[in-house]
Amino acid sequence: MRKRKYYYDDDESLATIIVVIIILYFLYLFLQYNTNRANFWRWSIYGILFLIFLISICIGYKRIKSNRKEKKFNRLIQKVRDAGQEEEIKNFIERFRHEGKKGKGWSFRNHYIDWDRINDLEKFLLGKGIKLRINEGHRDIFALLNYYIQQKEEGVTFESIKKEPQKFSNLDGPKFEKLIYRLFIKMGYTTQLIGKSGDQGGDLIANKDGNRVLIQTKCYKDWSTGNEAIQQVVGALKYYDCNKAMVITTSHFTPGAIALAEANKTELISKERLQELLLKFLGESLS
Repeated sequence: MRKRKYYYDDDESLATIIVVIIILYFLYLFLQYNTNRANFWRWSIYGILFLIFLISICIGYKRIKSNRKEKKFNRLIQKVRDAGQEEEIKNFIERFRHEGKKGKGWSFRNHYIDWDRINDLEKFLLGKGIKLRINEGHRDIFALLNYYIQQKEEGVTFESIKKEPQKFSNLDGPKFEKLIYRLFIKMGYTTQLIGKSGDQGGDLIANKDGNRVLIQTKCYKDWSTGNEAIQQVVGALKYYDCNKAMVITTSHFTPGAIALAEANKTELISKERLQELLLKFLGESLS
């Protein structure tokens, strides 16, 4: 299969021309050095002046081009936001970022996406009224994917290098969800944060080895996790198109919750097991 080209540098031909001119210039200087020393020194001075002029022109051109490119891209991002499609692009990245294969699909920062999926996303955005460049050398879809993947990965990095609380009691719900998100990323899962006000019974979705796991997190300080958490995650499996359920808590599970989880094949991770995983994969010890 022919590798698809998604990036083209407009300056390639200009750079080639400049290199050829420089090579011819040095050949001419070499000839003058051996035949006419006076011309050699005169043309050497001309060459230095021309080189300074050429560098100035190139720097100015690069700045103008960079500013124009940045303005065009900012307009593109604004179009996506105005159309309300940012979440759809982020969901696409989370859902399909490991579907492609290295060397056989589009890749960026350890994300491998199948070409056909990218074409599908491009058609989807065009259908939403977002004007995209679609010619092979300049496809805006790749700029968008780069931007949102970079944004996502920087967020993960910044979150990972922050000093984390050393006690579960210092965590609230959103912070606990982000901690579990980092844990499952480190465990090799493709992970998506979905928890928000009014969610349908899940906080994260983790994909690995063909399994799509719906995770419910419970950040409790003084009481055990009961049946309700199991009922919520089991009831939301079909809604989120998942085939496995999991509940993670900073406390313990009641006997009723354990029995209900066994009946519904739901994996439970209590405080002690969570502490082991955090220490093993993140090197963090929380009490």
